[in-house]
Amino acid sequence: FEFVYNYLYLANLRANWDEVKRQAEKAPQPEARRYVLPLSIDKADTGKNLVTLPYTTATATLRSDETIWLEPEVIFSGPRHAFEFPQINYRKYVGKPYTYTYGLGLNHFVPDRLCKLNVKTKETWVWQEPDAYPSEPIFVSHPDALEEDDG
Repeated sequence: FEFVYNYLYLANLRANWDEVKRQAEKAPQPEARRYVLPLSIDKADTGKNLVTLPYTTATATLRSDETIWLEPEVIFSGPRHAFEFPQINYRKYVGKPYTYTYGLGLNHFVPDRLCKLNVKTKETWVWQEPDAYPSEPIFVSHPDALEEDDG
Protein backbone atom coordinates (compact mmCIF):
# COMPACT_ATOMS: atom_id res chain seq x y z
CA PHE A 1 0.00 0.00 0.00
CA GLU A 2 2.69 2.47 0.99
CA PHE A 3 4.73 1.57 -2.08
CA VAL A 4 1.97 2.50 -4.52
CA TYR A 5 1.71 6.03 -3.16
CA ASN A 6 5.40 6.74 -2.66
CA TYR A 7 7.29 5.16 -5.53
CA LEU A 8 6.58 7.87 -8.11
CA TYR A 9 8.34 10.64 -6.22
CA LEU A 10 11.21 11.59 -8.52
CA ALA A 11 13.72 11.43 -5.66
CA ASN A 12 12.63 7.83 -4.90
CA LEU A 13 12.86 6.82 -8.55
CA ARG A 14 16.35 8.24 -8.88
CA ALA A 15 17.67 6.89 -5.59
CA ASN A 16 16.03 3.47 -5.55
CA TRP A 17 15.27 2.45 -9.13
CA ASP A 18 16.14 -1.24 -8.62
CA GLU A 19 14.08 -1.33 -5.42
CA VAL A 20 11.13 0.33 -7.19
CA LYS A 21 11.17 -2.35 -9.89
CA ARG A 22 11.50 -5.13 -7.30
CA GLN A 23 8.56 -3.83 -5.26
CA ALA A 24 6.44 -3.23 -8.36
CA GLU A 25 6.63 -6.93 -9.24
CA LYS A 26 4.51 -7.62 -6.12
CA ALA A 27 1.72 -5.28 -7.19
CA PRO A 28 -1.53 -6.75 -8.54
CA GLN A 29 -1.88 -6.69 -12.30
CA PRO A 30 -4.78 -4.64 -13.68
CA GLU A 31 -7.05 -5.83 -16.48
CA ALA A 32 -9.09 -3.95 -19.06
CA ARG A 33 -12.64 -5.30 -18.87
CA ARG A 34 -15.74 -4.75 -20.96
CA TYR A 35 -19.11 -4.58 -19.22
CA VAL A 36 -22.23 -4.43 -21.36
CA LEU A 37 -25.26 -2.64 -19.95
CA PRO A 38 -28.59 -3.62 -21.52
CA LEU A 39 -30.76 -0.62 -22.34
CA SER A 40 -33.99 -2.49 -23.04
CA ILE A 41 -35.23 -5.03 -20.50
CA ASP A 42 -38.26 -7.32 -20.68
CA LYS A 43 -39.25 -9.14 -17.47
CA ALA A 44 -39.94 -12.23 -19.57
CA ASP A 45 -36.17 -12.49 -20.08
CA THR A 46 -35.50 -13.36 -16.41
CA GLY A 47 -32.56 -15.73 -16.20
CA LYS A 48 -31.38 -15.04 -19.76
CA ASN A 49 -28.31 -13.24 -21.03
CA LEU A 50 -29.50 -9.84 -22.29
CA VAL A 51 -26.31 -9.11 -24.26
CA THR A 52 -26.79 -9.65 -27.98
CA LEU A 53 -23.54 -8.16 -29.29
CA PRO A 54 -21.74 -10.76 -31.44
CA TYR A 55 -18.19 -9.71 -30.52
CA THR A 56 -18.24 -10.04 -26.72
CA THR A 57 -18.49 -12.71 -24.08
CA ALA A 58 -19.71 -10.21 -21.47
CA THR A 59 -23.08 -11.10 -19.99
CA ALA A 60 -25.95 -9.29 -18.29
CA THR A 61 -28.49 -11.57 -16.64
CA LEU A 62 -31.85 -10.39 -15.32
CA ARG A 63 -32.55 -11.93 -11.92
CA SER A 64 -35.91 -12.70 -10.39
CA ASP A 65 -35.51 -9.77 -7.96
CA GLU A 66 -35.29 -7.48 -11.05
CA THR A 67 -31.58 -6.75 -10.60
CA ILE A 68 -29.13 -7.35 -13.40
CA TRP A 69 -25.96 -9.36 -12.79
CA LEU A 70 -23.04 -8.26 -15.00
CA GLU A 71 -20.08 -10.45 -15.87
CA PRO A 72 -17.27 -8.71 -17.78
CA GLU A 73 -15.16 -9.83 -20.69
CA VAL A 74 -11.42 -9.35 -20.11
CA ILE A 75 -10.15 -7.60 -23.23
CA PHE A 76 -6.57 -6.92 -22.15
CA SER A 77 -4.53 -8.73 -19.54
CA GLY A 78 -1.08 -10.09 -19.07
CA PRO A 79 1.77 -10.41 -16.61
CA ARG A 80 3.55 -7.08 -16.19
CA HIS A 81 1.59 -5.68 -19.13
CA ALA A 82 -1.07 -3.24 -17.95
CA PHE A 83 -3.27 -0.99 -20.10
CA GLU A 84 -4.11 2.33 -18.45
CA PHE A 85 -5.76 5.65 -19.37
CA PRO A 86 -7.71 4.30 -22.37
CA GLN A 87 -8.57 6.81 -25.10
CA ILE A 88 -10.60 6.55 -28.30
CA ASN A 89 -11.13 8.81 -31.29
CA TYR A 90 -13.60 10.89 -29.25
CA ARG A 91 -14.19 13.49 -31.93
CA LYS A 92 -15.93 10.98 -34.18
CA TYR A 93 -16.83 8.03 -31.94
CA VAL A 94 -18.00 9.28 -28.57
CA GLY A 95 -21.28 7.50 -27.80
CA LYS A 96 -20.97 5.37 -30.95
CA PRO A 97 -19.59 1.92 -31.63
CA TYR A 98 -15.81 1.99 -31.99
CA THR A 99 -13.09 -0.55 -32.66
CA TYR A 100 -9.84 0.94 -31.36
CA THR A 101 -8.67 2.24 -28.03
CA TYR A 102 -5.21 3.47 -27.09
CA GLY A 103 -3.59 3.16 -23.71
CA LEU A 104 -0.45 3.67 -21.72
CA GLY A 105 1.34 0.37 -21.21
CA LEU A 106 3.01 -0.29 -17.90
CA ASN A 107 5.63 -2.84 -16.97
CA HIS A 108 5.83 -3.20 -13.18
CA PHE A 109 3.86 0.06 -12.82
CA VAL A 110 6.45 1.91 -14.89
CA PRO A 111 4.94 3.45 -18.05
CA ASP A 112 7.20 2.31 -20.86
CA ARG A 113 5.00 1.80 -23.95
CA LEU A 114 1.94 2.92 -25.86
CA CYS A 115 -0.63 0.30 -26.86
CA LYS A 116 -3.37 0.15 -29.46
CA LEU A 117 -6.13 -2.38 -28.82
CA ASN A 118 -8.84 -3.66 -31.14
CA VAL A 119 -11.67 -4.06 -28.62
CA LYS A 120 -13.52 -6.51 -30.87
CA THR A 121 -10.72 -8.92 -31.81
CA LYS A 122 -8.39 -8.17 -28.83
CA GLU A 123 -5.46 -7.73 -31.24
CA THR A 124 -2.83 -5.36 -29.84
CA TRP A 125 -0.02 -3.25 -31.25
CA VAL A 126 2.75 -1.81 -29.08
CA TRP A 127 5.17 1.09 -29.50
CA GLN A 128 8.16 0.89 -27.20
CA GLU A 129 11.75 2.13 -27.26
CA PRO A 130 14.58 1.63 -24.75
CA ASP A 131 14.67 4.27 -22.00
CA ALA A 132 11.46 5.90 -23.28
CA TYR A 133 8.68 6.61 -20.76
CA PRO A 134 5.59 8.05 -22.47
CA SER A 135 2.60 9.63 -20.76
CA GLU A 136 -1.04 8.84 -21.43
CA PRO A 137 -2.00 8.86 -25.11
CA ILE A 138 -4.34 11.39 -26.67
CA PHE A 139 -5.74 10.49 -30.08
CA VAL A 140 -5.32 13.23 -32.68
CA SER A 141 -7.20 12.46 -35.88
CA HIS A 142 -5.63 13.15 -39.27
CA PRO A 143 -7.50 16.16 -40.80
CA ASP A 144 -8.60 14.11 -43.83
CA ALA A 145 -9.14 10.84 -41.96
CA LEU A 146 -11.46 8.29 -43.52
CA GLU A 147 -10.83 5.49 -41.03
CA GLU A 148 -11.39 5.46 -37.26
CA ASP A 149 -7.72 4.90 -36.45
CA ASP A 150 -6.26 7.32 -39.01
CA GLY A 151 -4.35 9.63 -36.73
